[in-house]
Amino acid sequence: MASAKHGAYGCPGVSFGARAGDCLGEVGLDLGSRFEGGAQCPQRGGVVDLSAVGVVEGARGGSPSPRVGNRGLLVRLAVIWFCFRAVRSLVISDTHLGAWTGDDLLAYAWAREALRPELERADEVVLLGDFVDLLFATIEHAFERADGLVELLAQTLPGKRLVWLAGNHDHHILVRRLEALVELRIATAKPYDELRERWRAGFFFEAFLRRRLPHTEIEIAYPSHRVGEVMLSHGHYLDGEVRGSVSNRLLQGGFWRLAGGHKPTPAIEDYEAALVPLTELLFAAAQLPKGAPAEQRIQAELRRIGRLAAAATTPGREVARLGRSLAVRLRSRPKPETPTVDHVLARVVPPGTSVLPSVRAYGRVCRNLGWDREARWFVFAHTHQPLDGVRVTGTSVGPRFWNAGCWIYEPPAGSVADYLGYLDHNWPGSAVVIDTEERGGEPQLLELLASDRSALRAKFRGPDPPTPAQLPRYEDVHRLLDGG
Repeated sequence: MASAKHGAYGCPGVSFGARAGDCLGEVGLDLGSRFEGGAQCPQRGGVVDLSAVGVVEGARGGSPSPRVGNRGLLVRLAVIWFCFRAVRSLVISDTHLGAWTGDDLLAYAWAREALRPELERADEVVLLGDFVDLLFATIEHAFERADGLVELLAQTLPGKRLVWLAGNHDHHILVRRLEALVELRIATAKPYDELRERWRAGFFFEAFLRRRLPHTEIEIAYPSHRVGEVMLSHGHYLDGEVRGSVSNRLLQGGFWRLAGGHKPTPAIEDYEAALVPLTELLFAAAQLPKGAPAEQRIQAELRRIGRLAAAATTPGREVARLGRSLAVRLRSRPKPETPTVDHVLARVVPPGTSVLPSVRAYGRVCRNLGWDREARWFVFAHTHQPLDGVRVTGTSVGPRFWNAGCWIYEPPAGSVADYLGYLDHNWPGSAVVIDTEERGGEPQLLELLASDRSALRAKFRGPDPPTPAQLPRYEDVHRLLDGG
């Protein structure tokens, strides 16, 4: 049975049933899909629920799965095939499709073609969070920008598997998924077990993926997923471990105080409680008719009152003070600053900074949740800082960490030194591959746009270096490198 600590993991190629009871009891905990019994998988030691794809209903005396015909047969064969072979998983993250805060590269054909060969080689693709950006885009715009990537996945993944995990920027999908189940239960008064298939079939995101990728096995997993000896999670829980951040203030002070005292070791529900109020606030703002301009003004104001969160002592006071200050400032219509990523609420690690604080923070998350007792290799994302097997301790022992980086170009609007720091630590276009037949299944970092970074660094060292102001979008990088 899969561990309750990290949602769905185990044998690839299986679409698992949802643990509705766990979802209802712990908001944000185990919102993905899980094993519920079935055949043993020799590849990972997991338990395969073949009934999820209509393989064993007949043996139980039930009716065949509604997913029959050519597509159903293909999916069933894919399940069995995945269970008895080695797996090559491609992990990509933080595509942020639709975000106004940067240049979402995989909305462009040239970037998708750079990724295509790795998709074709993969047996499964893991979207490790922030696939679409629902904090800095409307839902419609985000999915419009995702169209090209989804089409590429449909072309390269027939008979394979796609695993989606939420990040903080698309976390609302999980919130809405849970709400849909609760609403269906209230409307029908039926037990959750009877509603599972109807719930999954009717939920918009899963229906969208099934429609666009009809020959690909789909899994929704949260908050983590496992491939061989590797534990994967988006990594947004680390915000709660960065001292002074809004999430950290909520986690360490307010919510624990409201709950009746400090907890020495936070659990998943604690990290979720510090996350959801922030993400839902930004999601609501992004869906307004003038959401992007409003968010730009809000972010400009947050930069002016950045010490507000650190001075607050409870969530109630923090939200109240933030609301009052924003209301006063927004009525006066301050001039918006140049749009940049909000590192107060959306991501607490600014671009160009050292990778060590984020790795240490994520290491604390893994210890708190007990993941370090279940795996020695960890892949996360969220910080947009590609990493290749670093250790928190700086020694040859202890867990190792990889970061899948991102596919959004969001350079700092500062000095040349700031931009060079961005080149060193945050350059987009990376992924992680996990092949259970190579290097003992150890993850490997791929940097698919590294040649652009090297050429651009040479330009900055040349006799006529560019300025960061000349490079606000990636097309400006291409133009510079092409001699335009």
